[in-house]
Amino acid sequence: MANFWKIVNEVIKEADVVLEVVDARLPLESRNPEIEDKIIKSEKKLVVVLNKCDLVDKRQMDRIKREIKNSVFVSATKMLGTTILKKRIIELGRGESITVGVVGYPNTGKSSVINALAGRSKASTSSQSGHTRGRQLIRAGGKIVLIDTPGVIPFKEKDEFKHALIATTDFSKVSDPEDIAVRLIAAMEGVIERHYNVKEHKDPEEALEDIAKKKNMLKKGCVPDTLAAAREIIKDWQNGRILY
Repeated sequence: MANFWKIVNEVIKEADVVLEVVDARLPLESRNPEIEDKIIKSEKKLVVVLNKCDLVDKRQMDRIKREIKNSVFVSATKMLGTTILKKRIIELGRGESITVGVVGYPNTGKSSVINALAGRSKASTSSQSGHTRGRQLIRAGGKIVLIDTPGVIPFKEKDEFKHALIATTDFSKVSDPEDIAVRLIAAMEGVIERHYNVKEHKDPEEALEDIAKKKNMLKKGCVPDTLAAAREIIKDWQNGRILY
């Protein structure tokens, strides 16, 4: 991880513009304050790229626009917002050649955003966090050069719930899936229940049991297998199957 931070620091120094890719469903949680502080101190121009915007309804998007001024909504998988993002980069760069650093937490979609801007698959992508191990240079159009970087986590951050939500920790490696799923159900206020077409509960543990039953995830004696259901919920959330 220390080596990853070294790469990120070098890219920030080299860049004219820095794109911080975050999850549009959880924009505040997936912003990296340690990276942003480095960008500000380096006096570089920052654009917060809200990826996966196709998973967020218009009401949420309007609220986020008010909260994060220097932002652009995109969906790398649906090729939405990339023209707007490219125009913003050119406006901020103002030069014959614009070097753009792309940073953020692991698995927010940095490489996918780069490929969407470049119009072709040049940056290697994966659903597994930590896939990008070093810097990659990709040209996007005549004057824009993009630099992909490994995803990094603030040194002292140990929040497993947050890391599960933004897919920094893969669903298969979460140490307590039931706790994470219950907290996700509570935080999303009915979103998870609606996705699985079960009754909304005041007690998220009851909702988890209902989801297990709905998915026919049962142990001996028809007892709901809440562990299996919890893993399924986290997996579906991380893979973008649950709309927010």
